[in-house]
Amino acid sequence: MDTIKMAGLKKFESFLIGFDEKSWFEALDNLSPLIHPVDQDATRIWFAFWPLHLLRIVQEADNIEQTELELELKGQYRLDKCLAFSIRFLFGSRYWSEVKEAVYDHAVASTPSDEGLAHHIQIIAKQLASGLQIPETHVTGITAVALMALRQVGLDVFDTSSVATHSPKSSLKQILKTRATKNQGGLLRFLSTVNAKYSVVFNEHEKNSFFRAIHGQDVSMAAGMTPGDYQEIDPRCTEGPVPFQCRTGTCGTCWMGVLSGKENLSPISAWEKDRLKCFGYDFGSYDQEPFPPIRLSCQAQCLGNIFITVAPWNGILNVQRFAVDGEPEAVANLEDSPSGQS
Repeated sequence: MDTIKMAGLKKFESFLIGFDEKSWFEALDNLSPLIHPVDQDATRIWFAFWPLHLLRIVQEADNIEQTELELELKGQYRLDKCLAFSIRFLFGSRYWSEVKEAVYDHAVASTPSDEGLAHHIQIIAKQLASGLQIPETHVTGITAVALMALRQVGLDVFDTSSVATHSPKSSLKQILKTRATKNQGGLLRFLSTVNAKYSVVFNEHEKNSFFRAIHGQDVSMAAGMTPGDYQEIDPRCTEGPVPFQCRTGTCGTCWMGVLSGKENLSPISAWEKDRLKCFGYDFGSYDQEPFPPIRLSCQAQCLGNIFITVAPWNGILNVQRFAVDGEPEAVANLEDSPSGQS
């Protein structure tokens, strides 16, 4: 990479660092209608999986091993160690090499100004889409992800990241068709739920990466009944492809992203919302949504087919946010689970 391009990228990287987490979420909310439905929730999920406050905790830790113990951090919580893998569930990831080049070109050609994040993301996505001769909606989400990734991992890691192509590449139309769920209403729907079993796909890139859930069964319980050695993929997965510990909503281990079919889960409860906030998994405006794309799998009951992606890490980030008389409130409240939760 030549000196001029490097200087432009460094300047643009510094520009991105100037925005706080609220600014990023506001930009994402503004851009959401401009992202194709195939990646709308996927983009929000990626941002939820990799929040800036997690990065801040890691960067400010004097002793990362001690911080891991205090916050019960498990799994791969370092984006710089798994950037390429982290974006595989986004349709737009197939354009990753082109996205990087578009970011480079924009950084060199533009002068960071008072314009917000959404403005820069839109400009890059428009230029990228023009070059690829595809709609901007196909690459707006992955462009937003790319800028946040650059801000978090730095130029060196960003520059060397690459995403393995999947063969054959499913088209956007094929993905939407595969994910589509058909729900019937009235008496027919009621009768169809008797002994009904649904598919929960947890990896779209590999065949047979799904398990069955009976009507009303929570995702975590259904996953735990799935045979296979998933610990080779993720040491947290002691039973099935979704990691868990308590199955009562008190540990946060089983959080997941719902790529498709979020309305085929039971509506989120006040308890589940509280737990998500307690663990630090809160993001954007999901508080107002009965079916958000981030859920605790032990609290979400299956009422239809769904496509999910498993969060790569878990912990209790709010142990640093809510301290009362020297004792972390977030941890203290974990024992207050309402009776009968499962």
